[in-house]
Amino acid sequence: MRSFIIAAASLATVAFALPEPMFSGKLARRDATCMSADEANQVALNFNHLISDYSDDSANATLTEGFVDYSDSVISLIDGGCTGPLPLGHPTFDSRASFISGQGSQPNIPFEQLNVWYNCDTVILRWRTTLDFTTPAPEFVTGIIVLETTAAPGNTEQPWLINTVYSEFNSGAWLVDLGTFVPNCTVSSRRLLRA
Repeated sequence: MRSFIIAAASLATVAFALPEPMFSGKLARRDATCMSADEANQVALNFNHLISDYSDDSANATLTEGFVDYSDSVISLIDGGCTGPLPLGHPTFDSRASFISGQGSQPNIPFEQLNVWYNCDTVILRWRTTLDFTTPAPEFVTGIIVLETTAAPGNTEQPWLINTVYSEFNSGAWLVDLGTFVPNCTVSSRRLLRA
């Protein structure tokens, strides 16, 4: 019993030592090293605008110069499911300039934010596309984005800049929606997963 009490006290001490907020929109900012719930939501909206209502000014205002974006899902779309110029596992964009060049040449992609979680310097965003394809989209595309940020001291408009993005989504559904892949939904054509 005594060891249980010591273990419980140790856990309580560790819990109080952890920086707040830890994946909650209810905890207030303790100091300048942790973002608040409002700041986390602003980071999520900033990234949403970069995809759904892109502008160079917005990219320059909300991304660090050394910004890096990783997404095998995007690479799969770029390569159309084939081996292409971007190998899986490599950065999709390796700087803010390459993001501006790539994203700036793409049509806007509206998406709905489903959930936002955060800790001191990272925002996690769950989303679903609201893109209206020319024919009714046969598949919903839902994804997760992890946004690692850097504090921008003295920047009252954007106190947290996006430094690194890790993004994955159902690129197979997106390729179906674009008409790149036509699904064959017969039972004999499906791969069955076995436990």
